[in-house]
Amino acid sequence: MSLPVVRRLRRPGRTGGLVPACLLLVIGLAVSLLMAGTLADTRRRQAEERMDRHLEAARLAVTGEVYRRAEILGHLAASVGAQQDLTAQDFEALTFRLAFRGMPGITDVGYVVSVPDAQVQAVQRAWRRKGSANLSLRPVGAAEHRFVVLDRSLDTVSPALGSDLMAAAEPAEALDAARAGGQVTASRAYVLLRDRMLPAARQQTSFLLVAPVYGAGDAPDAGLLRGWLVMGVRGGDFIDGTLRQVSQGLVGVTLSDASVPGGERRIAAVRAGEPLADARLHREVTVDVAGRTWRLRVVPAAGFASAADARLHLVVLAGGVVISVLLAGLVVVLGTSRARALAHVEQATATLKADIARRRRVEARLRERETELERFAAVAAHDLKSPLTVIAGYSELVEDQLAESAGAQVSGWLQRIRGGTGRMQRLIDDLLAYAAAGDASLEPAEVDLERLVADIVMDRTAHLRHDRPNVEIGRLPVVTADPVRLRQVMDNLIGNAVKYVRHGTVAQIDVSAERDGPMWRVTVADRGIGIAPDQRDAVFTAFGRARGSEGYPGTGLGLAICRRIVGHHGGEIHAEENAGGGTRFVFTLPVVPGLPGRDALAEDGAGGDPGDGSGGDHGGDPGGGPMYSAPGPDRR
Repeated sequence: MSLPVVRRLRRPGRTGGLVPACLLLVIGLAVSLLMAGTLADTRRRQAEERMDRHLEAARLAVTGEVYRRAEILGHLAASVGAQQDLTAQDFEALTFRLAFRGMPGITDVGYVVSVPDAQVQAVQRAWRRKGSANLSLRPVGAAEHRFVVLDRSLDTVSPALGSDLMAAAEPAEALDAARAGGQVTASRAYVLLRDRMLPAARQQTSFLLVAPVYGAGDAPDAGLLRGWLVMGVRGGDFIDGTLRQVSQGLVGVTLSDASVPGGERRIAAVRAGEPLADARLHREVTVDVAGRTWRLRVVPAAGFASAADARLHLVVLAGGVVISVLLAGLVVVLGTSRARALAHVEQATATLKADIARRRRVEARLRERETELERFAAVAAHDLKSPLTVIAGYSELVEDQLAESAGAQVSGWLQRIRGGTGRMQRLIDDLLAYAAAGDASLEPAEVDLERLVADIVMDRTAHLRHDRPNVEIGRLPVVTADPVRLRQVMDNLIGNAVKYVRHGTVAQIDVSAERDGPMWRVTVADRGIGIAPDQRDAVFTAFGRARGSEGYPGTGLGLAICRRIVGHHGGEIHAEENAGGGTRFVFTLPVVPGLPGRDALAEDGAGGDPGDGSGGDHGGDPGGGPMYSAPGPDRR
């Protein structure tokens, strides 16, 4: 589009963009209001459902724990009634395991008998003879008394032994209700008699569970009421141990006795922070427990719904309004600035093209520089070999001439010269190999990897008589690669495996291969000194050597050469930990479809004619023993 046309299109856009912008703004505001209202309703329903679950969990916890205590008390009452002549020792044995039941809130369990006022002293003497030596009955009033004659205390407060339960209306009423109903009954909420001596701050609203005790068996009073078993339960400890986990710090729970004449009496509560004022989330339910009606209230605390959740619908509404306004403004801007946008696009495109061209020029210069450096390294290394050869030759001539007359110091100097020239020659050879590995053209051919590895092992073990390495060669395929370069890779890896072993140990090498889709995975595993995980990639860089290899001679170019050659073939090479110790070097080569020979390792048999050197021991010990190879020049 030409520039005059662009300018003609901009004029109607300045006014034509207002109508779509206003329409978009109205639609956006309506959608925002709808989404905010829907989200608020959804959050409120979810909160109400959560409160219902908390209420049900609290109800089940309270009824379950009270039923558990009532059931245990009923079993104890039956056991006590089965005793022909109950003694204090019998009572101790029957109630022994109560301390290990893990029931929070229980203060004690006592055996209560009804005693007329005229028989108080006689009953006291009788129970003392039965083992309750510390019994001292403390009657209240002048009518019938109901004394605790046996008691097992489960806390540190003084026991209720000898107390007259007629001193309070709540336990007396519960005893009568249990006798009338013949089952475990709960008292109204009150402060236990044994707790009324405590400071007011330590007193808790509590309740009694009462179970009637009837004679059983062949006893003369079989079926008649002997007394009662009473279990004191402190409300605060009971609620804290029962409902603390149910509350989870998100809701407050209050338990009240709704059967108190004239109103309710709170038993205990679990606090969870400042309660929320939203009455729609408050929950309560009545619970019938052991003949009493309790009321359970659950109120959400401040942590029940975070401030972000409570205001989420407002955030959504505000966000919708902001987005709608921004979109409307964007429509106006787009409608009035189409030409400017096209100009910016053209400018950005031109800048991008210039940047791409500049990057290509830089990359071309970098490639030229890299090529020049590689050529320089190759020429320099090649030119350095001639003087080194001269130095090595003349040092040998000097040593021959002075073989008889030279002293130990002169011989040492000549050996150092030969050693230095040898190391320099190896470094130059590796530099030439490193430079050639990156840019030399490949001459691919079919290579029998088994025969290649066997030849390398034979070259390295033929001259050894002692400490011959143990080399295990698996079934290896026929691959397509440059034979000279591939031999260099295998020779470097096997040479490393032979060389980098702990002093005093024999090298163990395992060469194997497997097919992985379109690639062959060739593995050379050793049991040597290993490579730290943080250096397994650095050893493939030029002159990179692993920690612990300082005492071994080498130039640090061998693995870098391997990486270049493998990469030039289209594969990859890496190092990993060997499960039995040492290192596993793994490199890949592409699979050539339809390659004759062993192109699949899943076939049966060893592969190759036993007489052609490609199978069997692969050129190892003629006696059929383990395969060995000798230490060679450093390649790591």
